[in-house]
Amino acid sequence: MRRARILGSARSNIYHCMSRIIERQMVLDDTEKERFRWVMRAVARFAGIEIFTYALMGNHIHILLQVPERQELSEEEILDRILGLYGKDYTDDLVFTLNEYRKDGRHRDVECVLNSYTRRMYDLSQYMKMLMQRFTQSYNRRHDRRGTLWEGRFKSILVEGSSHAITTMGAYIDLNAVRAGMVEDPRQYRFCGYGEATGGGKEAQRGIQMISEALGIIGSWNNHSRTYRKHLYMQAATHMKGAG
Repeated sequence: MRRARILGSARSNIYHCMSRIIERQMVLDDTEKERFRWVMRAVARFAGIEIFTYALMGNHIHILLQVPERQELSEEEILDRILGLYGKDYTDDLVFTLNEYRKDGRHRDVECVLNSYTRRMYDLSQYMKMLMQRFTQSYNRRHDRRGTLWEGRFKSILVEGSSHAITTMGAYIDLNAVRAGMVEDPRQYRFCGYGEATGGGKEAQRGIQMISEALGIIGSWNNHSRTYRKHLYMQAATHMKGAG
């Protein structure tokens, strides 16, 4: 099958992204945090973004993520990502439209439609825009409200690629709930990457494993978990108290 080209190029980078709820209102209760996590992961799978770890707090969020280099995807791969984010009915309608274009010899239109999706992949700004907009729309429908939910544009910090920078930032994010006095142990907080991973979440385990690999750790999840936990405790001793 012909492969649709993803336009542009970008070096694989790691970022710490943060955004706050407007007026710092405490609107993210446990139910909303679960919904946000689902959207965060669904959009990441669509966009090809790797989530290392995260912390979802009552009025702000942290995400440590990697934006891989852009790559070419087959039409089948593109449609599979669309299916995961938009659902079967939407994807079936899209496939019907593409087939109609081909019947009419409108192959350029097929490329334009596919590129309208691929240009939103492997791009930090597009990922955060989609994530924040989709969650806001969902939240507003459920709470009968209008307008933005977030306090301005998200903030992002490029994390230098050294093992120390990556693991230190990962620990800083996973320790948010500890610094806020919500829990004594980060594994007790299920709305951070480490808490989700120790609870058995496979995608979260993959993220923690990618962080611990920066420390040179290989092997089973248990090896990665033990090493990262030691690192968390070392970082906890150096961090000031207070929410991040």
